[in-house]
Amino acid sequence: MKVLYKRFLTIVSLLGATLVVLQIFLGLLSPILSLDKMVSSTASSLLASTNNEVKENLDQHFKRMIRVGNQVSSDDNFISYSRSNKNLTKKDIVEKELMLGRQLAGYTALDNFCDCCVVFSDGSYLGQVDAYTLENFPDKSLYDTFSNLSERDSQNFLTSNHQDFSRIYYAKAVNPTTVVLVSILREDLSPVFYSAEENFNLTLHFSTPENYVVYSGNENEMVNGVLEEDLAQSIMTSNHLSTELRGHIISSDTCINGWRVTSTIPTSALAVDEKGTKILYFVVSIIITITSIVLILLMSLSAKKRIGALENIEENLEEYTDIDDINLN
Repeated sequence: MKVLYKRFLTIVSLLGATLVVLQIFLGLLSPILSLDKMVSSTASSLLASTNNEVKENLDQHFKRMIRVGNQVSSDDNFISYSRSNKNLTKKDIVEKELMLGRQLAGYTALDNFCDCCVVFSDGSYLGQVDAYTLENFPDKSLYDTFSNLSERDSQNFLTSNHQDFSRIYYAKAVNPTTVVLVSILREDLSPVFYSAEENFNLTLHFSTPENYVVYSGNENEMVNGVLEEDLAQSIMTSNHLSTELRGHIISSDTCINGWRVTSTIPTSALAVDEKGTKILYFVVSIIITITSIVLILLMSLSAKKRIGALENIEENLEEYTDIDDINLN
């Protein structure tokens, strides 16, 4: 029995020592080898998910504009009406425009558009037209600009003159002499940007296919009006991209109107969390190591006590055996 317990003690000690060594090895080596990649991969995934959510929120605004444009351009009352029609009496024109005006006013009230109107080829319009729009597109240029919109931008969306992005316009042909026009303020989109930037500590960029900046959390881009060249090149031919550029992780998605929303976050911002994770990992490793050592010592002491007790019993038995032998003789 004594030999068996000694073997047991040796095995336990070796096993415990092995576990301690492995734990220390993993505690020191594992964070260095895998934590950087794990943090980067997780951050890229979260950034891509957040950027896509921003894109979906922006699309809700653009879908409202497209919906109203489609409703007007497919409505027979709008399609059949033209101010150039000489067959209509003044009474017919008043009654027709009163009905169409009420319909446009309903769209405006429901979706809070800055502009919601139909524009005729002679430069006149019916519905709500913002004073800012009239100032930027005087006289006949209002119709000329938006009737040829597809040549100016993608998906029938356009901004004001001279890359003024305070208004975002959507237009669609109703008939050969009429276009429907709706617009929203850029500020209507701001809560989407601010919420994401505040909650996730990232920088958002919203740009046209020509890389003109509609919105950016980077003040330099807002002042200069264009995306930084290397960022523009990185997102030019990609969608739902998640990559690294100049110490930043980037994710980009294309909205329904063809414009692009891009999120960037510096890798240095992740390093803080990564450092804290490493510290936590080492602390846990140390605790496990110390606990393992204590358990090994306790098991060793317990085994030694048991062996000592067995040795005492064995010695006592030997004494009793000697006594019996004396009595027998």
